[in-house]
Amino acid sequence: MELTQSVQRKVLVVDDIAFNRRVLEKILSKQNFDITKASSGEEALMRVEKEIPDLILLDLKMPGINGIEVCKRLKADRRFRHIPIMFLTASNELDDMRDAFQAGAIDYITKPFIAAELHARVTTQINALDQAERMMKKVEEQQEMIHILSHDLKNPIVACRGLVELTEDGDVSFGMVSKTLIRTLDQCVSIIELVRKRGLMDEVTSMPDMQAQELLPMVKESLYLFERNLRDKHIQVNLNVPSGITVFVERVSFVNVVLSNLVSNAVKYSYPDSQVEVEAVQKESYVELLIRDHGMGIPQYMVPVIFDPHKMTRRPGTAKEQGTGYGMPLVKKLVESYGGQIGIESVARSEDMEQAGTTVALHLPLPPSVEG
Repeated sequence: MELTQSVQRKVLVVDDIAFNRRVLEKILSKQNFDITKASSGEEALMRVEKEIPDLILLDLKMPGINGIEVCKRLKADRRFRHIPIMFLTASNELDDMRDAFQAGAIDYITKPFIAAELHARVTTQINALDQAERMMKKVEEQQEMIHILSHDLKNPIVACRGLVELTEDGDVSFGMVSKTLIRTLDQCVSIIELVRKRGLMDEVTSMPDMQAQELLPMVKESLYLFERNLRDKHIQVNLNVPSGITVFVERVSFVNVVLSNLVSNAVKYSYPDSQVEVEAVQKESYVELLIRDHGMGIPQYMVPVIFDPHKMTRRPGTAKEQGTGYGMPLVKKLVESYGGQIGIESVARSEDMEQAGTTVALHLPLPPSVEG
């Protein structure tokens, strides 16, 4: 069985006989393990406190604290109970084997052992550890994905509220916005469905619903979600997206996550009485979509990590609007899942007042029949 580990694993070998420790080190060193040795139960516990190993090979009968007691103490401590422990002992007594497993061991190998057997059993445990960590990472990514999309669910809800407020202010009649309200609520349902269908972050790399979509209606739909925000800050939108340009994307995620986040950010970080520009140009093999604001900009130290989901870049807007910092990592993930690219250029107002602002550039794929 081949070892599939991608990182060097730490193995603690515990045996009171020096010769046994050397033999085990020689066997395990062939598997590129980082070997630490302990000659007693007391030393083993001290070494675990100092550096947590990925696996422990533990002798059963040792002077002082024996292997069973070491195993019990480690399993009783929530910091260390996850460490897999394999007993390696000369005892083949059933009582000792029972005590070892009751104490929390995952395996029990008797001496003298066959090197190939030890190799196979250790490899099995390490591979199981790798698989468990990958599954845990997927669960964490799933939770992150749901959190991000739940955040994006707020955009159409806020838009609904803004439309209702427009009717209360007398700016428009309810009849004028009723169809838009229904469409916006449908978007909420679509986002919920997106959460259900694509819970795992790595599953976002597959977009079975990708189709040729005209770009202009999607941009207008996304801008309309922020009609109230644009009015409140007196922001003018300069829209230069020619009709007839089509892109190959998954519509729900593109409108409600990608465009929604980018437009939201442009409005959020723009100053009152400024402009937001949205323009698109069809190139030979892709469509370039630019969303540009002339607002507060992004400090240069933040630009390289703006798409990193593990580094929060939360900043209040010019009107103290709050954000989560989760949106841009998902935008990048989705754009790349379409086969596109995203880039960002920004100058912070504190660095250059005249040139301040942010431009986000999307390179979106053309439908297969249009390419070339």
